[in-house]
Amino acid sequence: MPVRFPSRKAVRARIVHAFAAILVAMLGTQTAFAQPKGDLVVATSVLSQHFDSTTLVSTADYLVGSMLYDGLINLGPKGMVPGLAESWVISPDGKQIDFKLRKGVTFHNGDPFSAEDVKFTFEKILAPDNTHSYRRGFVDSLERVDVVDPQHARFVLKQPWPAFFTTARYALTYILPKAYFEKVGSKGFQDNPVGTGPFSFDSMKAGEWVKVAANTNYWGTPPKVKTATLRLVAEPFTRYAMMERGEADIAAGLTGALLEKARANPKLKIVVSSFSGTSGILFNKKLFPEADDRRVRLAIAHAINREAISEKILGGVCRPASSIFTPGTFGYLDGLSLIPYDPGKAKELLKEAGIKPGHKITFTLHTQAFAALPGSPQVLEAIAGNLEAVGFVVERQSVDTDAWMSMMRGGKQPGVFYSPSGTPDDGGELINTWFVSTAAWTAKSIQVPEYDRIFKAQQQTGDLDARKKLLNDFARLERKNLEMVPLLWCDTPFVVAARVKKWEPALASGYYMNLGELELAE
Repeated sequence: MPVRFPSRKAVRARIVHAFAAILVAMLGTQTAFAQPKGDLVVATSVLSQHFDSTTLVSTADYLVGSMLYDGLINLGPKGMVPGLAESWVISPDGKQIDFKLRKGVTFHNGDPFSAEDVKFTFEKILAPDNTHSYRRGFVDSLERVDVVDPQHARFVLKQPWPAFFTTARYALTYILPKAYFEKVGSKGFQDNPVGTGPFSFDSMKAGEWVKVAANTNYWGTPPKVKTATLRLVAEPFTRYAMMERGEADIAAGLTGALLEKARANPKLKIVVSSFSGTSGILFNKKLFPEADDRRVRLAIAHAINREAISEKILGGVCRPASSIFTPGTFGYLDGLSLIPYDPGKAKELLKEAGIKPGHKITFTLHTQAFAALPGSPQVLEAIAGNLEAVGFVVERQSVDTDAWMSMMRGGKQPGVFYSPSGTPDDGGELINTWFVSTAAWTAKSIQVPEYDRIFKAQQQTGDLDARKKLLNDFARLERKNLEMVPLLWCDTPFVVAARVKKWEPALASGYYMNLGELELAE
């Protein structure tokens, strides 16, 4: 039977609990630990081998990064918890955050961790030539980082920054070792990355795998497995076969029939990270100017059979979305209705808009699956077929992940393209990525002044209730405008071998696998 989601009420309760816990939770430590045992193999559909967190390319960087590094805040199975920062105090005007840092923490090379490393990391992101994918959010809010003393870092802000604590993009920024990075340079760091995380870098083969080893000196609970190898296996059938043959302990990104086959296999089990992805369909209006007409966008929304895609292709891992905000997104607005699959209505709207059958459009087919949209090659091909069924002639553009990222960051999207997000935790950041007038990720095709106003207003308030109301206002307005066609909300399923014990991936993330907590049976 298909994978079933937890109720929206249950998910929201978990999110609210996580936001509350972040202010009071403390990570416990123990005095004695068993030596790590066993070698873990993870077969994954995407593998980033980019290790410099200050020039983050995509959320796929978190897959390896979450094992090698810590942020001031970390992400666990129940949400965000203190990481390298034991605690923090926000000033009454919201423009200063004082972080108390952990004592006795060392990087993998033995260098001590201090506030200098925090300052170094965030200053690198603020540098004018930095290419961090979410740099704008840092620049808009962060003036500078001051070192008060080795265990005290002060963030001086241009404006309140509540999103720092509600999205992985900011709070979980991995802290790099200043002295080591300056000694070896960018290339040296890429060749041998060093962090404070539960695992240290062991080795890699470009485009194939990354191996990490347990950091037995970890400040938190050290890993229970000796090594973990993340192996890129693009073909889902091969990933499943590796599980059956015992060549892998965890396989990511299996959907549909393969997921059901795994469910029926008594030697395997399914573990799910809920609401880890969201997606929609967008338009490059320079190449497809007809999409400036809302009737055309609405027609495409009616043309897409989300229900069939969700059940028949994805096996219930994803569900049809009513907006880009998921029930786990800060700012989610309940009660928005789904746009129904209605190809007849789609044809009627296209005719009203003056688009005749045979109209040519270009459309991307991503050849690799993101955690935000498991099975994306099959899903995107199905969508292309849906568009053809209402009269479009679809020119498919197949791209791998590197080409897709280059296309998106360079503003060279085709006429119709999909927009996944693997960090759907904060509505303001989703607006920043896709809906503001300067967003390169949408080829600057969305020019709605009210979106810019709402984004700036929610960015500048330190009142979470007021911020949530503004994000709700955006959700209502976007439903009216329909600049983005909502596509799917997705879980991230993991097929897991029986010998894997006591493992939960992080909440609402397909990349924070939390392998440091995993145990292997003897």
